[in-house]
Amino acid sequence: MPGNVNNPIKDIKLDDPEQTMREFKASGDVELRNRLVMHYLPYINTAIYSMRSILLSNIPFEDFFNQGVLALIDCIERYDPYRGASFDTYSYLGIRGAILKYARKQNWLPNRVWEGRKRITQGRAELQQQLMREPTSTELAQYLDMSEEQLSGLEGEISVLDTVSFEELLETTFNGILDNVGLISDTDVSENLLKEELAQALASAIDALPPKQKQVISLYYYENLNLREIGEVLGVSQQRVSQIRTKAIESLSEAMKQFSYEGR
Repeated sequence: MPGNVNNPIKDIKLDDPEQTMREFKASGDVELRNRLVMHYLPYINTAIYSMRSILLSNIPFEDFFNQGVLALIDCIERYDPYRGASFDTYSYLGIRGAILKYARKQNWLPNRVWEGRKRITQGRAELQQQLMREPTSTELAQYLDMSEEQLSGLEGEISVLDTVSFEELLETTFNGILDNVGLISDTDVSENLLKEELAQALASAIDALPPKQKQVISLYYYENLNLREIGEVLGVSQQRVSQIRTKAIESLSEAMKQFSYEGR
């Protein structure tokens, strides 16, 4: 996607968006809804920018932005201002979730990537048994009858799949908990507290990772480095970085599933 993230529509600012939201809910006036859409347009850019490392460049930015607008409209129409949840967080998560779902439906990862993922996993396991050690990139590429460049490119695409799956898990975990809390009218647990709990649980899970996995996760998600760049920083192959990152995401995914289950 283009590095320059600018929406094609001029947004406007409302002096009191919460009041406008209440007026829209009371009247259903489409003009009020449109004003809210224009006010919250920057949230779409923010959501897309936050996912720039996992949204592939072969899908135009405008497509993601248009999906964000549709999601924003849906959030405005579905939002209940009297449930106590913040529309800022509600809409931001809704926009992110819609963009992720759209990306997955656009054949952004063709069947060859899914098949390649299976081949690489199986080939690596077989070579590990034969060699009694981790195979090198050259050895794995030869075993799979492909060039090292092809293997590297395929692993890069697979890493996007793993990242999106993890992003969706986080969205599902938070939204599922939030929906359950919303059903309890007398609860004193706020949405912000739940978001903080999720962030703390994720931080704790990252802290519990082995040092190398923690470093790879930090460089990938917080420094926005790709696998090749991380390999250069750590002095290891891109293949090795992909392996480390996959194991880290598996551990984090299990931790988030456990967080969702415990007492929720």
